[in-house]
Amino acid sequence: MTSRKRVQAAFEHREPHRTPFFEKLIKSPIADLILGRPSVTHNFVHRMRLLAERDWEELVEAEAVEVVDTVQRLGMDLVRLGTNIGCRLQRPVQTGEFTWREGDSIVRFIPGSPWVERCAIDGRAATPEEEEQAMIRSLEQDAPLPAPPSDDHFYVFKRARELLAQRGLDPAIFVSVYTMPVCTLPRYMFAWFHDRPDLLHRYYRRCSENALSLIPKHVALGADIVGLGGDLAADSGPLISPAHYRRFILPHLREQAELCHSLGVWCTTASDGNLWSLLDVLLLESGVDGFEEIDFAAGMDLRRLKQRYGARITFIGNIDVRWLLTGASPHEVERATVDCIEAGWGDGGHILMSSNCIHEGVRPANFEAMVNAYRNYFGITDGPAPLAVRHLNLPGYAIPS
Repeated sequence: MTSRKRVQAAFEHREPHRTPFFEKLIKSPIADLILGRPSVTHNFVHRMRLLAERDWEELVEAEAVEVVDTVQRLGMDLVRLGTNIGCRLQRPVQTGEFTWREGDSIVRFIPGSPWVERCAIDGRAATPEEEEQAMIRSLEQDAPLPAPPSDDHFYVFKRARELLAQRGLDPAIFVSVYTMPVCTLPRYMFAWFHDRPDLLHRYYRRCSENALSLIPKHVALGADIVGLGGDLAADSGPLISPAHYRRFILPHLREQAELCHSLGVWCTTASDGNLWSLLDVLLLESGVDGFEEIDFAAGMDLRRLKQRYGARITFIGNIDVRWLLTGASPHEVERATVDCIEAGWGDGGHILMSSNCIHEGVRPANFEAMVNAYRNYFGITDGPAPLAVRHLNLPGYAIPS
């Protein structure tokens, strides 16, 4: 059974011969360790230097090769593709070891951390009040949506597909069109749920129009699965009530899901946090086929999810990235990975992945233990070890020990 057929079985709730494996985002420094070289996509320092010095063609070609190398070295059954930087890029100018001037902004990478600071050259940032008034004007004037991405923004998507075919790889293609935010809303917008529902309706309508314009483009390029929605919960539960979710977001998510299905592809939704109080609405009323970023640390138990929604929903994730992959022993990671595989087994419906992404705080030894536990469980012997190179010169990055 090929990678694509394994994923197809998972979404059709048929038992594949092994659980499909995926990571939709792997950040530096682990991205660099997998590749054996600095990542042009996720190593911020390396990327900024390339943006300042190299041709656009060289940069996006390197990105496409990197995507395919990562899929091949980890043996993933899905690949995440999307848009890349356009050819009319604004080149940064390096002003210090970890500082660049980019247009009217100063960008600074904070060594040893995942953080990047950005501020205006004059040091002045808009106040929350100014930001709110600007947003109100934009919505009241029905300002046009940003121009859709041009063909050069899809170079990596197209080129990665060519390279995958050349290497005999056939992963399912996942794209993210997460345009319906809650957790990342500015503070003033949370008041709009009560004070300015008319404006909030306009805001989410605009967000959804953006998704509806992007989905057909991605599907035409070969997408199999489209990620919809956006983060909306914390450990204590959703940040908005089920009533507000039904009123402001659900109709748009349902419309996006219907478009995906009319185009012949599956769709998922994603959010960290404790979503139990919202799951009937989120999973059964929206029309989505899958649920990603299943937050183990927030109490999202995969066995319970499978029992309640397994006949309808495919679950993607549930390996804890908050405590397990950052602080446990490799042996504990191995046990947890096997438990996750077994919790998700039965009538398909599960794809093994972390509960969010392989972020900067994940220990390389633990990620390696997770991948090797999966490979050992299913008797996979072909392919290289995931972290063949352990010592790289990665300026500014601290590799968790």
